[in-house]
Amino acid sequence: MLKRFAALAVPTLLMVTHIARAQQPERADTVPTVGAPTAQTARAGVSTARAKHDRLPYVFYGLLGGAAVSAAVFHVDPDTGGYHDGWTTATDFPDKAVHALAAWAITSVGIDLGVRPAYSASAVCAAGTAFEFAQGYVSMYDIAADCAGAVGAAAWQSWRSRRRARSAERR
Repeated sequence: MLKRFAALAVPTLLMVTHIARAQQPERADTVPTVGAPTAQTARAGVSTARAKHDRLPYVFYGLLGGAAVSAAVFHVDPDTGGYHDGWTTATDFPDKAVHALAAWAITSVGIDLGVRPAYSASAVCAAGTAFEFAQGYVSMYDIAADCAGAVGAAAWQSWRSRRRARSAERR
């Protein structure tokens, strides 16, 4: 039972790190003063919108952690093993490609919700590991495919973000 929940440590640590970062006090110069609308007033409006946006990573971490705990408790996808596991495991569908693409998609959703790419990839890799332990038979190839998909999505999203920032600077 301990093995099943040990893999949840990384998403929990990432969530605690995100909470600590979000709890940092606001700067005093963003509070609007009496008078006509100024840049400070505009920044205060942006910080209010940002406060709502900062809650979305908690949703992402909560859903990942909840899904991993649910899989461990309810045994929704048991795998007894007993077969030759590898990159080309005989199945009706490309199992490792499905793992990698699912991890890519989940990592991208996390990044879109405001989680930093490295944190999103780490959380998805840890959740994939937790799911493998929850199944009963731990496939290192599935874990590798999950982590490769998550890291690929994080690298892609980071590259896209930097490219957009350079394009905006040129304008």
